[in-house]
Order: sequence, then structure tokens, then C-alpha cells
Amino acid sequence: MDTLDAIAARRSIGRLVEPGPTPAHLRSILEAAACAPDHGELRPFRFTVLEGVAKECFGHVLEEAYRARCEIEGVAVEEAKATKDRTKLGRAPTVVIVAAARQEGGSSKMQIPMIEQVAATAAACQNALLAATALGYGSMWRTGDCCYDEPVKAALGLSERDAIVGFLYLGSATPEAAAAKPPKVADLEGLVTHWSPS
Repeated sequence: MDTLDAIAARRSIGRLVEPGPTPAHLRSILEAAACAPDHGELRPFRFTVLEGVAKECFGHVLEEAYRARCEIEGVAVEEAKATKDRTKLGRAPTVVIVAAARQEGGSSKMQIPMIEQVAATAAACQNALLAATALGYGSMWRTGDCCYDEPVKAALGLSERDAIVGFLYLGSATPEAAAAKPPKVADLEGLVTHWSPS
């Protein structure tokens, strides 16, 4: 698929089914992600792949993080929400958690701000989504409160200064879901200014 076609065709599909990416396709998707623009060549990207029983186990991490958040905030646990957090990784065959692991220095020996490392990791997410689309898979980039929970970061081997940028859900779109999400028609109205000196 042509790059511009993949950009237009990429859609957020909330529920994905088997087949998920093959091992070779998943590697291609992650290699595309790792090619993202990266100030200082710091490679802050970290990719954690969840498939099969790993999704179920990590679902318990998400549920416990939700329960801990409720305790800290002094609010009652909603059991429906706890169940949703535990089972939501089941919405796709493959889930890739993408994080920015803060790096010091760089090839230029200057300190690259964390916001730029997060931006590079967000670019890695977009590269992954476009690669998945080009390979014929559906995808969804999800975030939420769990991205900011320290127990979730700890379960991934991240420190509190690192950032979870997204959960990428990968799989196949049902014909109905694909039909409901036609390619975008780009609308630049109100978005573009051609600056000139006054």
C-alpha cells in the first residue's frame, strides 16, 4: 500500500479480531516504529508486546492499579469499571504498550527535554499504526488513566519519570467495522497559515 494511501486509510477500530499480526509482520511494525524521528538519536522507545495469556495477566495489573487509584483518591471502586480494566486488553489479538524511557544526553551531548522524547515516541506510535494499516491490519491507539499509574509503569520495568505513550491494539477489522470507517478526506480548512513578514 502506498504511504499516502495508508495515511488516509488508517482508522481507529475499537474491537479487533484474529488474525493478529504474524511474527514477521509484528517485527516489521516495530521496526517501522523504531524509525521515528528522534532528536539526539536517544532511542527512548520501549515496546512491550502482549499476546495470549500475557494480556490476561496484565489485565490484572490494570485492575489493581485502578483499585489503588480509587483508594488514593478516596472514591469507591466501581466493580464494572474494575472488570472493564481487567478485560479491556481482550479487544484485540495483540497489544503493544509503547513507552518513552527517559534518556540522558545524546549524540549531540546536549540534554534533550523529556517532551521531545515523548514526541519521538508518539511518532513511533504513528509509524506503527501506518505500518499495520499498510500490512492490512486494523488498529487502535488507546491511552487513559492507566498510562499515568505508577504500578503500571513498575510492572513494565519503567521508572516514575518515564511515560507510557499508548496502548496499540492490533488485529483484523471485521468487514462491518471496516465498512463503517471509510478513508478520511483531509480537510485543511482553518488549519493552515502561510506566514510572511509584515
